Amino acid sequence: MKRITTLVIVFLSGCDAKPAPPAAPKPAVRVYAAASLKEVATDIAAEWSKKSGRPAQFQFEATSTLARQIQEGAPAEIFITAAPEWLDKVTVTERYDWLSNTLVCVVPKGVQEFDLRTVDSLALANEQVPVGKYARAALAHLGIKIPERTIYGQNVRDVLSKVSQGGAKAGIVYSTDAAIDPGVRIAFTFPLDSHPKILYSVGLLKPDGKELFDALREPWAREMAKKRGFADLK
Repeated sequence: MKRITTLVIVFLSGCDAKPAPPAAPKPAVRVYAAASLKEVATDIAAEWSKKSGRPAQFQFEATSTLARQIQEGAPAEIFITAAPEWLDKVTVTERYDWLSNTLVCVVPKGVQEFDLRTVDSLALANEQVPVGKYARAALAHLGIKIPERTIYGQNVRDVLSKVSQGGAKAGIVYSTDAAIDPGVRIAFTFPLDSHPKILYSVGLLKPDGKELFDALREPWAREMAKKRGFADLK
């Protein structure tokens, strides 16, 4: 009888034990990335989060705008630019060139006849925005004058929307941007030698972003980028 009583006491003591508190969620990796990377970066980060159990948080804008925000103290672990020189304007501990793209001129979907040399309305990104820099170089190389009626966009997606919504008769964007907007079609592809090589470069701002920084250049991540139309730099 004494033994049975002891077992009952042990059992009841176990019932009183409190469950261990759940593990604290892992903090998100904060990534500042060029606007044209919205879909591919989100895709890759979602896959990486499944593997690592850690979320990623994005801020998408023009590279020039993001660089200024980082300079002013905006919190970010990773900075992905659409032109490598913008990494020189912030403090990074590691960096690499990641992907490339193609520069194109888009027009509204229904437009059949088009000549870039005579278009009277063009949407361009501001001069400090990488796609705007590439566009101006390409136009100059081909001897095409920027039309008097030029509408300026804050980033490449802003330029894209100005064309698809009818604000401009044409606009210069990346081919990957054209692919995500059913309201436009590619009317002209600029030769690769008409502008500086388009380079997306990745910079590590803080050690806490190292795991995702490394993952972006793994084969599976590069393959996802290629499926979105980006060119691999291997």
